[in-house]
Amino acid sequence: MNSNGILRQHWLHVAIHFAIDAVIFVVAFIIGTDFVISSDDYGMRLSSYFPGIFLGCMVFPSLVYICGLYSPLSYKLRISTRAITLMVSLAGTALIMLALFYLNTSTKIGRGVVAWSFPIAYFTVLLHHGFLLRALREHKERVAFIMTCTFDELEARFFQSLGTENMELVGLVHYDEYKPIGEMKVLGKVSNLLDIIKREEIHRVLCTSKSISDPAMCKAFFELRYSGVQVMPLVSVFEEVHQLVPLELITPEWLLSASALPHMLYIKKIKRWFDVLVSLLLLTLASPLILFAIVLVKLTSAGPVFYRQVRAGRFGRPFSVIKLRTMRVDAEKHGAVWSVAGKDPRATPVGHLLRKYRIDELPQLINVLKGEMSFVGPRPERPIFVEELSQQISFYQERQMVQPGLTGWAQVNYPYGASVEDAKWKLEYDLYYMKHMSLFLDLFILLDTIRIVFRGGMAGESKDKLPRYEAIWFFRVFNSKEQQ
Repeated sequence: MNSNGILRQHWLHVAIHFAIDAVIFVVAFIIGTDFVISSDDYGMRLSSYFPGIFLGCMVFPSLVYICGLYSPLSYKLRISTRAITLMVSLAGTALIMLALFYLNTSTKIGRGVVAWSFPIAYFTVLLHHGFLLRALREHKERVAFIMTCTFDELEARFFQSLGTENMELVGLVHYDEYKPIGEMKVLGKVSNLLDIIKREEIHRVLCTSKSISDPAMCKAFFELRYSGVQVMPLVSVFEEVHQLVPLELITPEWLLSASALPHMLYIKKIKRWFDVLVSLLLLTLASPLILFAIVLVKLTSAGPVFYRQVRAGRFGRPFSVIKLRTMRVDAEKHGAVWSVAGKDPRATPVGHLLRKYRIDELPQLINVLKGEMSFVGPRPERPIFVEELSQQISFYQERQMVQPGLTGWAQVNYPYGASVEDAKWKLEYDLYYMKHMSLFLDLFILLDTIRIVFRGGMAGESKDKLPRYEAIWFFRVFNSKEQQ
């Protein structure tokens, strides 16, 4: 079953609410202008206000996204927390608009218009997010799980541990020759699947790769699909709910499907334009910061300012990344070593600060402009580590099929890693990105990167306490039990 449309629902949800908040911001200023400006001057004033309004309608929902209010897990936030976050986002937008007015006074919006427009925007957006919060809390899908063997029951138990609060596992539907042995509710046999779906009002059917490839089940699955009931394997739930792909659930069919999905026009043309434009913009804006960092490195430690290191690019082609030096010159006198999360003892005091806020990586924008890297993609690893990890992790070589990136989906979702196990987790995010890469996803990753930089990285977060890691840990325990 092709579940690609289903898997894009998360990003469609984000894009729709992003657009709604942007439109609300614009309409609020149109109304505010109408209240203050006379009809004779209305058109001329509104056109002069357009640069500021356009900037604001892009910045405001971007700040809302950075604050996490479009996340499916944001239903846990109280409306009061949302109200404060939206107010802070509007205040941040106002400051950025004031900066524009200072640089170009002809775009300045009158105080009377601002006094009307911001309250209108705030209360309308708050109403929108109230409806969004209610929808997230009340939406509940009824799910049935098709069983073929004992291990499938372990997968069903695993599904219950996912933290998918918007999905309710109603029960199991088993193959005629298999009798479930667990304590979960049994709805009936697959020979009565269509009747069970109607009787239990099921919205979604989960199954294993064995069920999907079963010719005897195809007719029933197609009938369900065209009647509005979603049929998908468990790996698709992971993609939809947690935006990652557990290595244990990957099949050759999944890999083949994933490699065919990214739009070739985006990979070959649009992504390159995105890389060049973003890199030039960031180099321009960050050049004073880079110069200040160069001076700090030069004054506080002996050795060269820049550090070059060979990394594996697309298809394993080697290239040299350019970074500001953050470690002692003898940091690798005993050979290549994994970087340490948190305070690496080899880092200089200034280097630690540069690493924490990723300032040391800004010179890699030159690698992006040269076409050796993309702005968004899997992080390039050193060839020696690629060889080592490829021997220990299934499908690790797959991440080299696309251009490596300065930032990426793994970097903004997983705390800093320095082990083989961490490399597994990051690969699961990289594989998700490789399947779903798009301009929208790259833009959202850029916003997530801004959030991570302002927070000083993710190094302080405990991987053990994050729900998605705990859920996958359960599955790996189940998987090891089955193999024993």
